[in-house]
This record gives sequence, structure tokens and C-alpha cells, in this order.
Amino acid sequence: MPVLPSTAYGTVEGIFQETRAIINDMMFSQAGEIFTDTAPFSFVDLNRAATYFENELMNHGVTTFIKETVLLNVTAIAVLDPGQQVNISDSGYFDGSINHATPQVPTDLQAPLFLWERQHGSTENWVEMQEIPDGLPSTVQTLRLRLWEWRQDAIYMPGATQAEDIRLRYTSEYIQFASVNDVVYVRGAQSAIASYLAYVFEQSRGSTLAPEMLAMAKDFTLQIIRRNTRARQRETITRRPYGGTHSYFK
Repeated sequence: MPVLPSTAYGTVEGIFQETRAIINDMMFSQAGEIFTDTAPFSFVDLNRAATYFENELMNHGVTTFIKETVLLNVTAIAVLDPGQQVNISDSGYFDGSINHATPQVPTDLQAPLFLWERQHGSTENWVEMQEIPDGLPSTVQTLRLRLWEWRQDAIYMPGATQAEDIRLRYTSEYIQFASVNDVVYVRGAQSAIASYLAYVFEQSRGSTLAPEMLAMAKDFTLQIIRRNTRARQRETITRRPYGGTHSYFK
């Protein structure tokens, strides 16, 4: 990710410096004596701390981790059969007969939220597909994929008789760091992640201060959650109906 010259986002170096201050590792230098940028455990601990933080935000519906992408050329099902299904997974696209390398689900996908489809290569409007969480019905294939189910870490569908493109909205695994120059693309996250990092560091050494670090981390994270919740309260949200009498086969 690029380094932004002026931004509200924090950086890994900022997290490391704040962590060193919290764990009192700045007695002689801001670079630290134990928790240094190049210590073999620094990025392992950091990414574990980021996972704590990320999961807490996602469990509270923070929308930072929502992304969209387009899966191109989901080819027609190989054999027309109401009992057959196709799927898209990390290993590619299974057309009911053979597996293709593409398309595949995004490598940072946690779970799909919404799917839309249109004929491959066209500029027609996207048509929303319907999620069937309790098992796909047996249905004769048509021009559209129409239905989808998320199971076994794959998107299962009845298949279609023509190639389709899919627009995918999903929650993502957002935070993984590898360099001190990496930017934290969650506003106001630096102190929260630094506190989680201090907790991970102290816990690994059996410190009695670890619970205090965790409490501080949760407090910072809760502030971000509240800010996100208040922003969403300005939106008009209508609950999507569950069940009902509408047909699967529009």
C-alpha cells in the first residue's frame, strides 16, 4: 500500500512507537531496546494484535472491511441437470464437470454479503441474486444463475445456460502488515492496535499488566465502534424480509 503524505490514517511505525511507550521500552531511545522494528517477533505480534482488533470491529458491524469486486466469465454449466450445481472457491470455478483456474473468490474474502449478475461482456443492469442460506433447491438451469449459497468456503449456484459476470460485495480480511511504512486504513486505529500489541507482548511474557492493556485496547476499539454506529444512525435502513411468498424463480 502507498504511504500517504498527509492523512488521518496511522502507520505501523506509529503503532510500534506508541507500543514502546506503553510497555516502557523507550528508556534510552525511541527505537526501543527489546521491542524494536527488526525484532523477530515484532510483526508476528503486530499481526496477531491486528487480528484481535479487526475481529472486534467486524463483530460489531463496522463497515470499513466491506469491499466489492467483479468475477468475470462464470461460464455456462457443463451439463443441464436440475440436481447439478456450480461453485466458485479459492481453487477457482467448478462448472459442474471440470475446475477452471478463474474466476476465484478474492483472497481476502471472509464472507459474501450480496451478489448481482449480468451477461458476460454486456453493459446491462446488474440483477440481484437471492441468497438461499438453508440449501439450494433443485431447479432447471436458465439464462441466469439466480440463487446462491455460501458453504464450505465456496459460493454455490445452480448454474446458468450462458456465461455471466458476478458483482460481489463481501467482508474482507483487511489488516496484514509487513513493513513499518504500511498504512493502517482504519481511521483512528493506531492507539487501539498499539494497545492490543502491548497486550500481546505483555501476555507472552506473563506480565500481570496484560489485562490492563487488553482493557485499554477494548476501550479504544469501542470508541471507534460508537463513532461508526452514530454515523450509520443517519442512514435510513429497511430490514430485508426473511422468507415471504416471493418466488425464487423471477
